[in-house]
Amino acid sequence: MKKKFVLFVLIMAFVLSSVPLMANDLDDLRAQYAEAQAEVQMTEAELAAISAEMQYIHDTIMELDIRLSEATDNLINIEAQLDTTTELFEQIEIEWEEAQAALERQNELVRDRLREIQMQGTTGMLSVVFQATSLRDFLLRVEYVNNIARRDQEMIALLEANIVVVQQMQDTFARHLDAVEYLQEQQEGYILQLEDMEEEKWEFIYALVADEDRYMALLAMQQQAADEMREKVDAEVARIEAERVAAARAAANARDAEVARAIMNNDADFAWPAPGFTRISSNFGYRNHPTRRRREHHDGIDLASARGNRVLAAEAGTVILSSWHGGYGQTVIIDHGNGLHTLYAHNSRNIVRVGDRVTRGQHIAYIGSTGVSTGPHLHFEVRVNGRPTNPRPFLGI
Repeated sequence: MKKKFVLFVLIMAFVLSSVPLMANDLDDLRAQYAEAQAEVQMTEAELAAISAEMQYIHDTIMELDIRLSEATDNLINIEAQLDTTTELFEQIEIEWEEAQAALERQNELVRDRLREIQMQGTTGMLSVVFQATSLRDFLLRVEYVNNIARRDQEMIALLEANIVVVQQMQDTFARHLDAVEYLQEQQEGYILQLEDMEEEKWEFIYALVADEDRYMALLAMQQQAADEMREKVDAEVARIEAERVAAARAAANARDAEVARAIMNNDADFAWPAPGFTRISSNFGYRNHPTRRRREHHDGIDLASARGNRVLAAEAGTVILSSWHGGYGQTVIIDHGNGLHTLYAHNSRNIVRVGDRVTRGQHIAYIGSTGVSTGPHLHFEVRVNGRPTNPRPFLGI
């Protein structure tokens, strides 16, 4: 009979805690969020569509930079060649002028000698030879005439050589003049090419920046709208979930209490675990934690009491824990069977051991303030199948 009653209670609790939740507002918000996301995706698609063009612009700018670098290097080389050629040209020009001056002087000497020969004529030379007074004098006069003839020949040969040198230098001068003019033309061409490429590069850069700014601004605006809509959806989901959790927790607590009462046959309430002290300083449920300074769920009730007061077992059972238990400090947990447990925490000292069988109302510990506690009190919990449950119904309050 008892098993049928428990089964009935469980079924009713499950049915009562399974009321469907209407979420029309959430569906509308989700639909709006989907539209906002679709707009973002469209903008991203447009941005992806011009990514190839942007890449082309990037590649073009890179290519222009390479060509600009090569053209700049060529211009530097040409300017260096132009400087060297100009210096050589200036030196050749000086040497050419000097050679022309030397040639002019040689021409003048030859002209003077020719005038002299013309004035003397062949007879003058012969008279010099035939005026000799002796054979030795004759031979000396003949040698003199031959020397004059040789000097005249050397003078003529030097003149001819100078004419050749001047002609060669004139040719060299002309070639270097052509080279300078050619290098100057190349220099001007590269300068114009650099200016054109620089202008073309900046046109591409301006186009790239304009496209990027335009699409990124649009994407940021639509993404912000989508994010705002997502925040609304998340807030609504959180609200609905909080309501669902609260309702489920309340239903579970009620169900656990009923199950526990059915298990205990509901013949009597638990014994009061802190005799002589009935003030509840902190109830079961959410509260602002006294030490962590944040909102947390309180899994039991706190019974304000004096240090050293006795702690009693609320019901008969077996001790399954009697030791330090984290933030609970010194703790006793009693198993009452059928998934029902009671917990007694922050004790100053436990006087039972694991495995002890205790009776209802048996002295098991002394009240204290061990663990995470702000003062002497008894933290009392009821757990059904491991889940904390409001102890009030079990204590008849």
